[in-house]
Amino acid sequence: MQNLFENYNRAIASKFAHKETSEMGYRADFEKLLEGIFSTLNIKRIDHDPKSQQGNKPDFILYNHDVPLLYIEAKDIGVSLDKVEKSEQMARYFGYANLVLTDYVEFRFYRNGVRYAEPIRIAEYDINKRMLTPLPQNYAHAAKTLLDFTESHKEPIKSGEHLARIMGGKAQRIRDNVKHFLATESEKNTEILRVYEAIKQLLVHDLTLDSFADMYAQTLVYGLFVARYYDDTPDTFSRQEARDLVPASNPFLQHFFDHIAGPNFDKRLSYIVDELCTVFQHANTKALIEDYMGDADPVIHFYEDFLKEYDPGLRKKMGAYYTPLPIVRFIVRSVDHILQKEFNLPNGLADTSKLPDGKHRVQILDPAVGTGTFISATIRSIYERLEKQGQKGRWPAYVHNDLLPRLHGFELMMAPYTIAHLKLSLAFKQTGFWKFHRRLGIYLTNSLEQDGAQQDMLSFGLASSIAEEAKEADKIKNETPIMVVIGNPPYSVSSSNKGEWIQNLIKVYKEGLGEKKINLDDDYIKFLRYAEHFIEKNKTGIVAMITNNSFIDGITHRQMRKHLLETFDEIYILDLHGNTKKKEKAPDGGKDENVFDIQQGVSISILVRKTEEKKGLGKVYHAEKFGLREEKFKLLSANDVESIRWKKLDYSEPYNFFVPKDFGAAKKYDSFVHLENLFQTITSGIKNERDQVCVAFTESDLEQRIVDFTQMSVESLKQKYDLHDSRDWKVSNAKQDLLKHDDKKLYRKTMYRPLDERWTYYTGTSRGFIGTPNPKGMAHMMKENLLFVFTRLNRQASTSYFFITKYFADIHMLDTAGDSLNSAPLYLYSDDGTRSPNLKPEIVAEIEKVTGKTTPEDIFDYIYAVLHSPTYREKYKEFLKIDFPRVPYPKDARSFKALVALGSELRGLHLLESPKVNQFITTYPMAGSDTVEKLTYKDGKVFINKEQYFGSVPPVAWNFYIGGYQPAQKWLKDRKDRTLSNEDIEHYQKIIVALTETDRIMKEVDGETKDWV
Repeated sequence: MQNLFENYNRAIASKFAHKETSEMGYRADFEKLLEGIFSTLNIKRIDHDPKSQQGNKPDFILYNHDVPLLYIEAKDIGVSLDKVEKSEQMARYFGYANLVLTDYVEFRFYRNGVRYAEPIRIAEYDINKRMLTPLPQNYAHAAKTLLDFTESHKEPIKSGEHLARIMGGKAQRIRDNVKHFLATESEKNTEILRVYEAIKQLLVHDLTLDSFADMYAQTLVYGLFVARYYDDTPDTFSRQEARDLVPASNPFLQHFFDHIAGPNFDKRLSYIVDELCTVFQHANTKALIEDYMGDADPVIHFYEDFLKEYDPGLRKKMGAYYTPLPIVRFIVRSVDHILQKEFNLPNGLADTSKLPDGKHRVQILDPAVGTGTFISATIRSIYERLEKQGQKGRWPAYVHNDLLPRLHGFELMMAPYTIAHLKLSLAFKQTGFWKFHRRLGIYLTNSLEQDGAQQDMLSFGLASSIAEEAKEADKIKNETPIMVVIGNPPYSVSSSNKGEWIQNLIKVYKEGLGEKKINLDDDYIKFLRYAEHFIEKNKTGIVAMITNNSFIDGITHRQMRKHLLETFDEIYILDLHGNTKKKEKAPDGGKDENVFDIQQGVSISILVRKTEEKKGLGKVYHAEKFGLREEKFKLLSANDVESIRWKKLDYSEPYNFFVPKDFGAAKKYDSFVHLENLFQTITSGIKNERDQVCVAFTESDLEQRIVDFTQMSVESLKQKYDLHDSRDWKVSNAKQDLLKHDDKKLYRKTMYRPLDERWTYYTGTSRGFIGTPNPKGMAHMMKENLLFVFTRLNRQASTSYFFITKYFADIHMLDTAGDSLNSAPLYLYSDDGTRSPNLKPEIVAEIEKVTGKTTPEDIFDYIYAVLHSPTYREKYKEFLKIDFPRVPYPKDARSFKALVALGSELRGLHLLESPKVNQFITTYPMAGSDTVEKLTYKDGKVFINKEQYFGSVPPVAWNFYIGGYQPAQKWLKDRKDRTLSNEDIEHYQKIIVALTETDRIMKEVDGETKDWV
């Protein structure tokens, strides 16, 4: 063994002496070393060319009879292994049981991602002299540790977090392998291919190979975990044992696990799965997860943590958020109560009455069943009712004859579907029912598709069971009189559910809106429409769901609300708020938390249709709860629909809001000048599409990017700037646009955010360097001008959605939510360079009847002042949320003149042109790096790092809103990790003056306006 290491060190030392030697140059010698060390273990194969395989895996794999024993990730001599250890690449390797990280002279050992034993060095290196110094005393220890490392091990998994990481890593490996097997013709696995084709034809018609690989990996890994969780034989666990744990209540899952446990299961996957089974065998999953999660619902909570490790983006994309039990139980209790009181069914959800055709009346559907939480709670509620009535003895017969035929759930994702079946079979088992004579009514199907293909394309077991799933699901969709629809449907604005059937169904929500952007394609809206569709068919029933709450007061949702009012007799909205995008706060100023870990606010909707003959529009009842998550859970746990204090709403056309609104000042407000009627031209702003390249802090930063785009290849640009192509922006188009337009004059300033000027390169070409440059609107800003910026909708609690600039305006200048910006230039420029006011003469004439002869600038400043009146903003806040602002005609000439002066002051401050902004009220006393590291505001000091701060920053400036932003905070946050220049430091102090002075002037404006606006 000593000679083996001496020869190895001598060989790599001679190569290391040459600077041009790369990491690949040491591989042949390293393979010889491995062959010598492992000769006693009958190693048959050592792979060290990952590019010939699927990639994204360690550099060396040692096999014994096609079973991997050891994985080795190799780095060049001189590369810091400490940095590699913390890299994203190493995080992916949690999926490997035995991994060695080496730079060819040091060995680090990891078991399931955790450091094992101490690192061992067989040589020291001097990177400058290009010399190696052997350490012969470590040779034997290195060889023995490598050999011992491949032997079976029983180290326990010590935390749920660690287990989630291992499972996430294994799932990534399986996913990547399956992708490779299906994409590479020579390595195609016919059995897996048939599974893919069956699911695509019968269930998910737009299923891609990537999506299938993900679906397959999740189902396999998490399905095994759930099986292990319910395994009562802790000392053994295998693929075959998992198969035996699958409940007889689901033939599809039985066939899937037959596939995993069968002799034809791909060997390239089997060793990964067997590694995972070994991990499970040495992990007390019950104790781990229950201790880690508490007692709520550990299996489901852990699924979310698994997704976080496996693919956090997928978790967000699919809207896969666990529904907390207080919410689920509130909804189930409320439905139970309504069935008893409004439908005269004393047993509520436990009702067994039947329709004339023999079908049960109370048919229950969760169309996005996920992991089965709502159905599980329904089972528990019904069981407890029978137990309370002393009828526990008839529970098994009741389940078989009167419960299973009434419970239905649809799920598109295979992993949650798998969990739901195993979870529900356990839920029944815990009530004393375990012998299923019929399947559970949870189906693998796309709720929003109708009439799935029923072709006998395949005869093998799994495909046959998939076809049966589709067939049975279609029966529920088309033939079952669903009376109750419950659940938590996914929220996904960029919905992938674009099938013809659901698109046609949702058309009634879009009729007559006349809006540029309708925003009615979110999945939750489609599921609400789907639920409504069942009640329309049944003529009576209940929809009870927790969803995104944007539909209760959204402008473009008005026809949706109208349609719901036409369908249902009573609508109950419990608004749970929690919208961090709107920066919602409790009425007392306290924190408002979401009941989920999401930014979008949510509400519980309970919609009731009591009679077959519907007359007029329904009644709307509203309640709300702000505050901490636990406070919201307490409210839900202690109440149901009967005990909540509801407020009956007096809604009105055309909006029919499902929230309280005060439109008492409508008559007066309607007499004001509508900005759409005042300005001849209202446009939007610039939509860059790729801010990371199109907008820069400095002109020189931007110049370097332009050079890159003109000189580098498309692929190199994508890699360097992390870019991807889309409909409105492509790297190749941006490159061509810049090659065609080489002009220093095209470097222009843009108002990126309030008081935050940046640089852009403006060619005016649509879908060029800037995706949507708005050339017609911005043409007027190529010369001296002013641009008034506002929004049609105020999306946040702030009513300050107004600003002014002399530069271009970014589409998200006032808010990141939606493409919401509108802008009106003061002057319109003709092609010959002449300009005219962008004001309609007839409105100017009406104003001048009060003020006498005036100028466009004066009218501009008057409007700007009025819109900064606190009284105006508070009095008309409900109107400002739904339409362009209206501004009152001047009260008299004196008042007009006073407001013009105040508006002019505001304009100077916001353009940072007022002399006052140079009279700093803040300090910057400490020298240092000037790098923005971590922002902290305390006692008037804004710390940008541990040593440096801006002093004497007033709270009013720090907290001041313009649109949805707080400029004093936003400006610095956007410059995190950036070193501030002297100009930057001065600019920030100007911002503080501008904001402080704005607050002062707003009070003066209020003095001029509060008695008459």
